[in-house]
Amino acid sequence: MTTQQSSNSKAPVINEREFVLERVFKAPQTLVFKAFTQPEHLAKWWAPKPYIIPVCNIDLRVGGKWHYCMQSPEGERHWALAIYEEINSPDSLAYTSTFADELGNPTNFVPEQHANVVFSEVEGSTKLCISYRFESAEALQASIQMGMIEGLSMILDNNLPELLAEMQS
Repeated sequence: MTTQQSSNSKAPVINEREFVLERVFKAPQTLVFKAFTQPEHLAKWWAPKPYIIPVCNIDLRVGGKWHYCMQSPEGERHWALAIYEEINSPDSLAYTSTFADELGNPTNFVPEQHANVVFSEVEGSTKLCISYRFESAEALQASIQMGMIEGLSMILDNNLPELLAEMQS
């Protein structure tokens, strides 16, 4: 099995209040879903390198929380919180997310985002479609300027394929 397991690294589609990223991974749909929903897996790939995820807690149920910390090489910590709105294993997830503190209290640093993640089996591979919707065009632009699309692209093109290869070996 090769370590390069993603393909179709297409440019994001950006609308007025939303952006969409699509990728195809040479891995089963159930495996890609696990990579997105199990803390031991998410902690290995969710942060763009050289950042790490030292804390990743998931209560995978509707209304459950995904609370994690992204840490820089210098030790600076950034916390985030997501609340699951929909879970259809292994086909889709929907959640709202925002920055939080270490106790899981949302902060006002960035506006809340709504994420919809769809996993589709296509010819033995998994097509992943992630859309992030914002409350305003200004909030979308602020997230783009903050590097959200760039960071997500990095982890989808590099980190996730590496993890999927490891999970399959």
